[in-house]
Amino acid sequence: GSNPLGYRWAKALGHTIETPVPSLFTFNIPDSRLQDLAGVSVKQVCLKLPDAGKTLKEQTGPLLITHWGLSGPAVLKLSAWGARVLHEHHYQMPLLVNWLPDYNPDRLRKLLLDVKSQLPRRFITTSCPIPIPKRLWVSLVTSVGVGAQNRWAELSKKTVHQLVQELTQGRYLIQGKGVFKEEFVTCGGVSLKQVNFKTMESRQCPGLYFAGEILDIDGITGGFNFQSAWTTGWLGGQGIGNS
Repeated sequence: GSNPLGYRWAKALGHTIETPVPSLFTFNIPDSRLQDLAGVSVKQVCLKLPDAGKTLKEQTGPLLITHWGLSGPAVLKLSAWGARVLHEHHYQMPLLVNWLPDYNPDRLRKLLLDVKSQLPRRFITTSCPIPIPKRLWVSLVTSVGVGAQNRWAELSKKTVHQLVQELTQGRYLIQGKGVFKEEFVTCGGVSLKQVNFKTMESRQCPGLYFAGEILDIDGITGGFNFQSAWTTGWLGGQGIGNS
């Protein structure tokens, strides 16, 4: 599979090897906003990898906060589509988190101002008006300077703006892959141009067949990588049997 020895043998026999890099991994993000939130999950977020004002990769889906940073389907999908980008940046990249992808900034700003007008005496930290976990709400409002005793009436326009930014474009820094080296698959391997996918036989070296992780195939979560391994293995077996 992804053992380096297999790549060396394939290369020695004339095959092009697309540089193997990890895929499907969690993000190590040491950040005070995420401290003490391990186990908190959000049903739908939007994650972006920005670079020089552009969005390189973007994914939406469920997210899980862990002891070391972020995980969950949205993170794993982003790590798959952004495997090479993240590798090129040595897994040190900014990450933009939109905790409320169904709310545009103007709608969210209006909602917060409406709450300020309608519930001025309520404490901000204990009255979350949006569909995110309460512990996450407390952490994010605290990060923009809201204290436990602050009421909605005290919320300034500047703080509202900061809170909208934090909720829709929270900026975090990826500082490596998950601490447990738990990447699931490899992006890269034997170039697909050099394999006959009807039989899995090499076009460079007749009589040699490939299947599974050694090929330059990787997918997102959901069983696609297992299915690729099973399918290419079956095709390869059929190809050998019929040769």
